[in-house]
Amino acid sequence: MQSTEITFDNLSETGGLFTALLRARYHHFIVVRSWPLPNVRGLEFDQYDTPESVYCAIHDGTTVQGGFRMTPTTAQCLNSTYMLRDAQRGLLPDLPRDVLDSEAPQDPRIWEVSRVFVSDSLSSHERMKVRSALGRSFAHLSQKWDIEAFLCLTSVSSALLTRRSGLELTAAGPRFDTAGETCQAYHLKVRPLTPERLAPERPAGIRNTG
Repeated sequence: MQSTEITFDNLSETGGLFTALLRARYHHFIVVRSWPLPNVRGLEFDQYDTPESVYCAIHDGTTVQGGFRMTPTTAQCLNSTYMLRDAQRGLLPDLPRDVLDSEAPQDPRIWEVSRVFVSDSLSSHERMKVRSALGRSFAHLSQKWDIEAFLCLTSVSSALLTRRSGLELTAAGPRFDTAGETCQAYHLKVRPLTPERLAPERPAGIRNTG
């Protein structure tokens, strides 16, 4: 199992993996969960997949088993900023304007995490390994990109599982129903890496191709 950082700067090396990540997102969010998201040719994407975002893919070869997208809260692309702020601005009709308890931040050290997933085709033991790898990747990338804290929007059930990955979640807004799931915005802080947390994945680690 390997963790790879994907940015628009390293797409010459990671382009195939990036396509596989978008295809895995399509399967997880559209096929399995029936979310009404933009897609084409079996790839899921939206207006927040821009050069300002950084991606992580947990994979074996070209088989993506999990991943996430993270975007600085200072992002701006035409009229879009980042998902939670745009919801608060009333630009996303599928999300409530009161999705956050306070004004959405625009801080270079606070990033939004979105499209977090673990493949549904894995066994419970394998899914736990992928969640642990995601937690380590959050820690690596937060250090590299000088990130102090994250905001995320996820289902309440996924948040409970995320806490097992060395991540601290606290509610950032009210619960609401969307796409048949109870969701909530969260503040997310990453527990620092320790030798014990690094040990299980030391042979592979996170591949930095930036």
